[in-house]
Amino acid sequence: MYVQTPDQLFSLALLLACCGLAVWRGRWVERAAAAAMAAAWFASPLVQVDQQALGVQTGVLVVDILLLAVLLYLALTTDRWWTMAATAFQGVAALIHLAAAIDREIFPRAYYVAGSLISDLVMGALLVGAWNAGRRPKSEPSEFA
Repeated sequence: MYVQTPDQLFSLALLLACCGLAVWRGRWVERAAAAAMAAAWFASPLVQVDQQALGVQTGVLVVDILLLAVLLYLALTTDRWWTMAATAFQGVAALIHLAAAIDREIFPRAYYVAGSLISDLVMGALLVGAWNAGRRPKSEPSEFA
């Protein structure tokens, strides 16, 4: 089940808003990031181990690292400022998994909430980037030469 709590409902609403805005106003960068974020959002519950109370969620870590790789590629190959912010936030999300791996006594709710909040910040960066992409002149170059 994807939506069981209010924060998951908020996250889904934010994802739909980000992806919708990226499709409507964004360019290829915003659309690629939206597709990667949507894939990560829907893949994470599939690889999550619900019976595991403590320690790192390895499957979710792999999904987060793959999303980090996509965002890092976009940040390094395009001229969009928001990709750097999204990559930084996603890097923090990966570090949260590292913290859980180092200290297996981290309260599971804190691990979950930290990951959820950081995910919302990544999507927020896309939201702002997609909004601003619609305001850019079409004649302006969209990536570095």
